[in-house]
Amino acid sequence: MLSKAEATAKKIITEAGLDDIRYLRDVDLKVLIQSRGAFYEETAMDGKDGRIVSHGGKSIITLNSSITDPGKKRFTAAHELGHFELHKDLAVGADTQYELCNWYQSGSHEKEANEFASELLMPTILFQGQCRNQKFSPKLLVSLADNFLVSRTAAILKFLKAGNHPVTVVCTQSNKIKWWKMSKSMEDAEHDHIEGWAKYKAKITNNLPPPPDSVAGQVFKKHNKYDTSDRLQEIEKSVWFLTKNEDPRMFEFCHYIPSYDFALSVIWED
Repeated sequence: MLSKAEATAKKIITEAGLDDIRYLRDVDLKVLIQSRGAFYEETAMDGKDGRIVSHGGKSIITLNSSITDPGKKRFTAAHELGHFELHKDLAVGADTQYELCNWYQSGSHEKEANEFASELLMPTILFQGQCRNQKFSPKLLVSLADNFLVSRTAAILKFLKAGNHPVTVVCTQSNKIKWWKMSKSMEDAEHDHIEGWAKYKAKITNNLPPPPDSVAGQVFKKHNKYDTSDRLQEIEKSVWFLTKNEDPRMFEFCHYIPSYDFALSVIWED
């Protein structure tokens, strides 16, 4: 079931005729924002990626002109549009990459704006269509990010909610776990093919370092932040879960963002 934020994004997609991935990739967010009634600009901003200022029934959405990555730029613009559509009472809002990435720890306004942006740029129906009949791996996440022209962070968090394979995602910043979340299907023991996941109890504690033998733990401990060769590893189930190490195998892929000392670990069974 779609949230209010996601339903709002879906309505805009339908009204704009963007319910085809070919059109969705090509949409100019500046044009879309202006068509919705907000003014769009880009300028240098110290420490902020996006901002919305509203007064007297008018809103200005500003993006940091130093953003060069197309996926990050698109998501930031969509996030600010989410504030415009959902939070009419918000006079001023400014967002860093931290708020844009930290979906499950940010306040309700930020979470809703992220949900809106995610559904606007990666509609659930289209996203699931791209996942269909695909074996899960980090390569699939990269492919999804490329196909929808979004960041890998955005693709990971969308997959957590709408992907075709159960995963656990753990967010770590500055060597401290900030939040963790399982795919909804992993919490549902009624389906035979995921019963193995449902019986596992995670041993993850917020505000503590990740396990030293996890991939995330190695990244922070070794300061191996720019070498991606060992970001995908087979791990023991006992690293993150209270369970015996029976088959199937378990893997961890760590996506790291150096500028914010921020990592997302994606954990899954083969």
